[in-house]
Amino acid sequence: MILVLLAVSFLALVANGEDKTIKVKKVRGNKVCTQGWECSWWSKYCCNQTISDYFQVYQFEQLFSKRNTPIAHAVGFWDYQSFITAAALFEPLGFGTTGGKLMGQKEMAAFLGHVASKTSCKFSFILVLFLHS
Repeated sequence: MILVLLAVSFLALVANGEDKTIKVKKVRGNKVCTQGWECSWWSKYCCNQTISDYFQVYQFEQLFSKRNTPIAHAVGFWDYQSFITAAALFEPLGFGTTGGKLMGQKEMAAFLGHVASKTSCKFSFILVLFLHS
């Protein structure tokens, strides 16, 4: 757990100063890529769009607009940058980066729906808007 927190902290520091230039190389005949801090391991999944390419701050704010209300479980903890930084650890493994943009959006909608059901204190939200934006 401590290792994951250190990795997320490191990625957050690096994210502030590095762009998302895609670097490509061949490994055993397969194309693998990196995309700066957000998809930092050489992986075939990093050749695709990353989560921040199709999930923007305004969408996060719309989905979790009630996350900082006084009755929320983790006021001030959950924000867009923290989510993207944590997700970056799993993007090289295929989280949100497989099957094209629509499939990535569906995977994100399923994950965020689960998160919202556990953290939104029963406030309603509409994930369909995320899929169609």
